[in-house]
Amino acid sequence: MASPRSLQPRSHSKYRESVFVTRLGRTAGVLIACAAVVVSGSAPVQAAPKKISWKRCADDRTAQCGYVSVPINWGKPKRGRIKIAVARVKAKNPKKRLGVLFVNPGGPGGSGIDFALDRAGLSKQIRERYDIVGFDPRGVGRSHAVKCGNVGKAPRRYPGSQKGFGNLKAYQGKLYKACRKKTGLLYDFLGAGSVARDMDAIRAALGAQKVSYYGRSYGTWLGQRYAEMFPKRVKRMTLDGAMNHQVKGALAFSVDEAKGLEAGFLQFAKWCPTSKHCGLRGKDPVKVLDALMLRAEKGRLHEIGEPKVRLTPPELAQMVRNSMYEPIAWAQLSEELKELSRQKERVVKAYGANEEPDGAFAGILCTDWSFPIKNYKQLADVRAKTRRAAPHVRLNPLGWEAITACIGRPRGAKDPQRPYRIKGVQPILVAGSLGDPATVYPWAVGAQRGIPGAALLTYEGAGHGAYGLSGCARKTIDTYLLNGTKPAPGARCPARMPDFSQMRAEDVPRDSVRRF
Repeated sequence: MASPRSLQPRSHSKYRESVFVTRLGRTAGVLIACAAVVVSGSAPVQAAPKKISWKRCADDRTAQCGYVSVPINWGKPKRGRIKIAVARVKAKNPKKRLGVLFVNPGGPGGSGIDFALDRAGLSKQIRERYDIVGFDPRGVGRSHAVKCGNVGKAPRRYPGSQKGFGNLKAYQGKLYKACRKKTGLLYDFLGAGSVARDMDAIRAALGAQKVSYYGRSYGTWLGQRYAEMFPKRVKRMTLDGAMNHQVKGALAFSVDEAKGLEAGFLQFAKWCPTSKHCGLRGKDPVKVLDALMLRAEKGRLHEIGEPKVRLTPPELAQMVRNSMYEPIAWAQLSEELKELSRQKERVVKAYGANEEPDGAFAGILCTDWSFPIKNYKQLADVRAKTRRAAPHVRLNPLGWEAITACIGRPRGAKDPQRPYRIKGVQPILVAGSLGDPATVYPWAVGAQRGIPGAALLTYEGAGHGAYGLSGCARKTIDTYLLNGTKPAPGARCPARMPDFSQMRAEDVPRDSVRRF
């Protein structure tokens, strides 16, 4: 693949994956205190900041690490502070340096430090001319990570009755209280508005008048919020695989997510008969999946390698979704579907372990997104209509996780979905992939239309984040970041089919926690 990404082994019994590069064991360097801030209106006024006291990063001696101190509550800065971990990789060609490029991989919960230390998969030309700066957003990684502890056995995320809905609601209310107790006041201030203020504190500590930004996936929402609050501080901004904060309600969100996953799967289904690497040659992948979904619905399909554990339709959809982030995984998906098709059909009664809701994911997402669902009837209606909108994959488990994450939380969103308020910013570049299984293409279109002067680059293939999937997209985004030149209206990059000739085992996407 064009974009270097380290990936982890796949578990057949737990269909989960990873959006951002994981590097355990990295530690950031010395702590500093940023000067006090005074909040005025929506954007704080920075006092003269202290510069970051950099040290070499523990496991990357070519990079620098440090901390910036920020208020927990920017509206009431005396109520406590936390330290935001920051990493910088300086431009290779200082004489032609263009300034600072903030990077964020998404999540929510992805480490911007790890992303920066991996150079965000950016080209040599970008690395030569920009200081690549990443940070762990508040509540993530080295920046006072959210802690929740054990709150007991989780109920099923796909309830089949009002009682099941009530159990889910009660559990997630309990989860909120546990996270709030262990994390403290910070747990109520994890939204993008607070992160945007943190970003501007980092900018000030770096001594930069303006910054550029490359955000992927959920990181695009952080960029959008920064552009709203600090438009004059933005030099160039690329939003690759954009969130759309204008999508209202659980139904629209769930349907959009499912349609995006279905679009990616249909590209896989079109590729499969043409490739010697597809294990379903001679079969129609769409019909194969439809048949497997029916068997899963009847409880007649078991997990691969776990003959006593039922494979449910959402888990089957998760298996498909795992392989849509990067088409290099399509060959593996075809083998998995073939293996499932060969199973002897019998009733499987036992369910696998319930997947525990993620308190950090909910704490971040539910601060800025609202999906009001009052009862099981409303939730069942969302699922039924989502199934009709995407009849083959039936739903997108990521969309479902998002809309159910906020059920039972005592605090509603502080900044729920709404039209964008971005004014007076330099033209922004939005990129979207037609078959993106996470931040779906209609969201890129909606974000571009909602941001005055923004340009849209369409990648016609499948996968999450256009930059690492297409040489054409990479060149277009590089040109914009280097020269400020937007692509022409209607700009498109052709789909790039997976190339197995150079494939290594570590190139195949594997599971951990892969989200937006």
